[in-house]
Amino acid sequence: MKKKTMYHLLVGICLFVGIGLFQSEEVHGENKEPHIFVHGLVGFGPDELKPFPITYWGGFSTILGELNTKGYPSMEAVVSPFGSNWDRAVELYYYIKGGTVDYGAAHAQKHGHARYGRTYNGLYPQWDGQSKIHLIGHSQGGQTSRLLETLLREGSSEEQAFAAASGVEVSELFKGKKEWVHSITTLGTPHNGTRLADIAKPLISDLIYGLATATGSSSINIPYDFKMDQWGLRQQTGESNRAYMKRVLESNIWNNSQDVALHDLSIAGADTINQTTNLADNVYYFSFAGDATYRSGVSKNYLPSITMSPLFTIPSMILGKTGTTEWRANDGLVLVISATAPFTQKSKAADNIVEPGIWYVEPVIKGWDHIDFIGQDYLQAPLLRKSVRNFYEKIVLRNYTL
Repeated sequence: MKKKTMYHLLVGICLFVGIGLFQSEEVHGENKEPHIFVHGLVGFGPDELKPFPITYWGGFSTILGELNTKGYPSMEAVVSPFGSNWDRAVELYYYIKGGTVDYGAAHAQKHGHARYGRTYNGLYPQWDGQSKIHLIGHSQGGQTSRLLETLLREGSSEEQAFAAASGVEVSELFKGKKEWVHSITTLGTPHNGTRLADIAKPLISDLIYGLATATGSSSINIPYDFKMDQWGLRQQTGESNRAYMKRVLESNIWNNSQDVALHDLSIAGADTINQTTNLADNVYYFSFAGDATYRSGVSKNYLPSITMSPLFTIPSMILGKTGTTEWRANDGLVLVISATAPFTQKSKAADNIVEPGIWYVEPVIKGWDHIDFIGQDYLQAPLLRKSVRNFYEKIVLRNYTL
């Protein structure tokens, strides 16, 4: 027992101080542009899970609050937790800039949902080419950030053509010519997809029904907002959480539409995103991947390490034995090879010479699983809190020098 306790302690110490990125150093920046944080699949906004004091970015602590306290302007964007990257990118634009979400007339007609969504006041209404932002995306949030940046610059020729032919207005977003993003940093993003997306629906079903049971069978009321109003899936007045979640889960969009997250997170869907997006010659791109697996001594399979959250043990084992060897190391949900950079875009190992227009792939963070990046691995949270805090502070200070 003592040996096991000592082993856990040593692992914690290694995670706490052993990653070079987290070593503190003074960096003097040239810009103080705000950082916009973009959540991934199953994400949620501040105070959405009340009465539980849980945040997406930090778990029982608040990463953004700590950054803001130190004088680093940081804001949390909220988009659909299960929407496609197109829908999420459009929502992200309006959530930051303000206005009524316009998914595009052509896009709405193609996929069979409403053209307009919710109306937002705007996190940063002054956002433009003079007041740029840094985007930090976790998991699918990285894909969403990439697509938004491309749409800002290039717009959508399909939406422009449809609007011209139909005599309707086209959203400012789809007009392009907006160089409004300074940098993009992705954390555990499946740039090249994940094999789990093809089997994710049963896992998500269990998650949703589990949450529905918890909220429906006790006095605790935990609303979960899917933010998929365009599909007619907004919770109605008087509709219980259980009934709402059941209605969402049983919607035919999960099987019949490619305009949802599960498609975009698949290998085929991610490839489409990679073909759609490109790199700007004045935007900086950085990626981080976690690896909480080790190679088996008796096979070529990769197994979950002791630092892996129990939530990801089974998914990690599935990934660890599927495909060729280089496609097996993972963070529990996302493959290391997928989180580094899109296969179709230029990339290099990160060094001290940083230039725009290329992905800088940071060293893989050994021992970190998918939710260690956001401080939600509650078994390790006390050990990792300082490392996670330093991790984000390092990113922010680096971006201020760009």
